[in-house]
Amino acid sequence: MRTPAVLAAATTVVYTAFALRRHLLFRTYAYDLGIFGQGVRSYASGHLPASTIRSDSAPPGPWGHGFPLLGDHFSPIVGVLGPVYRLWPHIELLLIAQSLLVGCSVFIVARRAAPHWWIAGAYAMSWGLQGLVGFDFHEAAFAVPLIAMALDAYLAQRWVACAWWAASLLLVKEDAGLTLAAFGLLLWRRDRRIGGVLCVAGPAATALLVLVVIPHFNPQHVYPYLQSTGRQSSAGSALSQPWLIPVHLVWPATKLRTLAMLLVPTALLALRSPLILVGVPTLVLRFTSADHMYWGTDYHYSAILMPIVFFALIDAWRRRPDPRPAAVARWVPAVVTVVAIGLVPLSPLRSVFDPAFWHDGPRTASARQAVALVPDGARVAASNALAPHLTDSAQVYLATDTVFAHARIDWVVLDTDADDWLSHSATIIGQAQSAGFRQVFSASGYVVLRR
Repeated sequence: MRTPAVLAAATTVVYTAFALRRHLLFRTYAYDLGIFGQGVRSYASGHLPASTIRSDSAPPGPWGHGFPLLGDHFSPIVGVLGPVYRLWPHIELLLIAQSLLVGCSVFIVARRAAPHWWIAGAYAMSWGLQGLVGFDFHEAAFAVPLIAMALDAYLAQRWVACAWWAASLLLVKEDAGLTLAAFGLLLWRRDRRIGGVLCVAGPAATALLVLVVIPHFNPQHVYPYLQSTGRQSSAGSALSQPWLIPVHLVWPATKLRTLAMLLVPTALLALRSPLILVGVPTLVLRFTSADHMYWGTDYHYSAILMPIVFFALIDAWRRRPDPRPAAVARWVPAVVTVVAIGLVPLSPLRSVFDPAFWHDGPRTASARQAVALVPDGARVAASNALAPHLTDSAQVYLATDTVFAHARIDWVVLDTDADDWLSHSATIIGQAQSAGFRQVFSASGYVVLRR
């Protein structure tokens, strides 16, 4: 057990250092670290999770106390961080917890892969896990070790334990019921009773969450991702034209690239294991979405697929026939290791090899000065990269062109070099000055105004 523990600890330390350094460089954002930070702060205060940042992209409404996050996605497992945050109220806790959860999954994979440490090493540096740690914090961090535990139990032929670990995914996100059904199909061959229960309970739970629970918390009493307009179209687009689903699964070509990126790191051996079935619901939901952000390899969306493909590799490697061809025994570990290392320059972790990543520039220093001016308890509108640094002590809104229309703001902290389609600093500054704000700080593109 020493090697799995060492590898897990090393992974946790590296990813924690990477994530915290990104945060110190103001490379974490209101979407999504700030939103989750406000949600955890709500849990720590004994309330249901709410976010004034999330209210920015919500339909018009009285969001002075924040948009109820359980009316957006059902992720109550994030609440386990609430008691810890109450003891140590720092948003960095979320980044540390995320790295620790990834490290736990590495331990589980390494323990099952032993003595084939090349599998565990490739998993630890896999691009999907890097994408999770390299882009803020997300509820998917909890799914990674839970899926690993379920698959580990399956390979250990502990069918009941597998079912319970898989069922716990329902606390992570509402669509996990479809993954639970995939576990049911996997278990059907081993225990028809357990498999049948999961096949029925999974989709039923997702339907209940999507049609009843989330609309209950949502102020418009809807599940927003069944809508057919804008980015709220993840499921609606596929349901409106189901006959096009086969086309959506392979086109545009970005989706084929994602499939290749999932399978090539396992030397394609993952396809030889039935465990790969567990990843199918996630890919179908992503590829049938009208939102192109879900199709590719960016962001955190592939993190939960990493334990699936690598457990499939473990299973396939153990299934290979005897006598074992010496050539196969040599080239597969070599290919898996070389691909894992070769993908690092294309993955977020490449930043750690850049000396500039470990040194503060003038803009970083100015950003810290800007956020330090905001007093505890203030109501502040902040730019995307500044907001997470204020959520621990202030009531933070995302600085957009419409922020003054739905909230009373006392402070404005802007990065004028980071305008986007939601935020135009010149417009916001003009609105603030018209409302009686005065500028109290300006340096390196950062501006602070107060009422």
